Amino acid sequence: MSTITVRSGGRESEILCTSGETLLDVLSSESFDLAAPCGGTGKCGKCAVTLLAPDGTRERVLACRTLAESAAGRTVLVPDAAAGGVIELAGSGGASGALSGLAAAVDIGTTTLAVRIIDRATGETLAAAGDWSAQAPYGADVISRIKASSRPGGLEKLSALARKQAAALIESACRDAGVEPGEIGGILCAGNTTMEHLFAGLSPEGIGRAPYTPATLFTDGAAGRLDAFPGAPLRAAPCVSGYVGGDTVAAIYASGLAEDGGTRLLMDIGTNGELVLSRGGRLMCCSVACGPAFEGAEIGCGMRSAPGAISAVHFSQGEFWYVVIGGGAPVGICGTGIIDLLAELLKSGVVDGSGRLLEPDELPEGLRSTVSVNRRGNVSFTLAPGVRLTAGEIRKLQLAKAAVRAGVEILLRRAGIGPGDVDEVCLAGGFGTRLNIESAAAVGLIPPELADKTRAVGNAALDGAQRALCAPDGFGRLLDIQRRCEYIELSGSAEFSDAFVDAMPFHDDEEED
Repeated sequence: MSTITVRSGGRESEILCTSGETLLDVLSSESFDLAAPCGGTGKCGKCAVTLLAPDGTRERVLACRTLAESAAGRTVLVPDAAAGGVIELAGSGGASGALSGLAAAVDIGTTTLAVRIIDRATGETLAAAGDWSAQAPYGADVISRIKASSRPGGLEKLSALARKQAAALIESACRDAGVEPGEIGGILCAGNTTMEHLFAGLSPEGIGRAPYTPATLFTDGAAGRLDAFPGAPLRAAPCVSGYVGGDTVAAIYASGLAEDGGTRLLMDIGTNGELVLSRGGRLMCCSVACGPAFEGAEIGCGMRSAPGAISAVHFSQGEFWYVVIGGGAPVGICGTGIIDLLAELLKSGVVDGSGRLLEPDELPEGLRSTVSVNRRGNVSFTLAPGVRLTAGEIRKLQLAKAAVRAGVEILLRRAGIGPGDVDEVCLAGGFGTRLNIESAAAVGLIPPELADKTRAVGNAALDGAQRALCAPDGFGRLLDIQRRCEYIELSGSAEFSDAFVDAMPFHDDEEED
């Protein structure tokens, strides 16, 4: 055993570490806000910390590649710039029912975790709380989390992190609401299938390999109990498949897609994209792998929606303008800013319809200084000092948007309709809520003809959990939706592959002619 000193956000801690542990292992177990989107493989470089020696010498290292014991005698400086930020807690709330008492709704997201304390008699939200996922050091996507959970002790560690964080947020929200934790009479959590497995302490390994079979679909809701709330039954929302989880089922419930009437499309775009089409009482759903590019995790200068992040971009009068959260100089760009930037790069002609970032000599004089080519021939666009987008990163975004668009096209084809037949598009989740719909349509993330039919519905997963807690047979309603969902498996589908290729360009065929 050895001791290391860690300094972050004005606090200094002495932490014990064992031989063989990395700094990332130690810091994540002590709840330091340090993300590792690549899952600790050393590829993303976002878990960088500084080792400060007594003589003032500084060394920049990756926490995932550095043994904790090697930092003994030096101070580990952990950046706190990622703290704070925007976590989606808002939504439409829950309808009142013939119930009484208090309950807690929990959204277990891959990126964030959010809770609400609810008065079940009125449906009122008494308080809410949220934070970035404590599992962030183990990767930005579910595949990374599955891999991390398969390592010795990994499942227990990831489960403990999620459960401890959920309990702490519920307790925090109880304080804000002025109620005692012991008054909580029930807890319902909703998350993707992997996150619900990890929360319940069940291995998600079957979800990570063909045929992508989860250990359970939580049709009985069993998720154990939270030690801090021994008197509150804990349930997980039922899942449809390995990649359409309880969060989607809850979102369907909250948005009313399960009710007859019209043709509606639900899109929850994050590290995975869950898509649901409702038409005449029929519910068809699928999931596409977006990767964490939309949320900035695969972008070198990408960051959370926190102070210092560029959140919006606009091209006007020959220049690129941007908005920084909190004002001041930008330190990175968040997901909504990335989509805006991509749309404006297309609008300005810096990126062409095929997705190619043009080189300086192909651009008008006034835009040439924004693009550079390094010695290896790699092209990049600079928006602000330290904030740039490379050609390779644009390609990642293009692949992600093509996957989402292809999924939408498959659902429409299976229903025998076109985009013009859709009455409404509901964008769920934090990313969708803050997304500039015009930009999303410009890059092809949603069909352009549906832009004026699209609305943000907030944290629909949390809304659905809340509504289920307030209804006399709320869990039964979730089960009914789960059973009615027709899941379309896209993995290995030739139809999806063709749709994906068709969705790659940033222009429609008629624009190309």
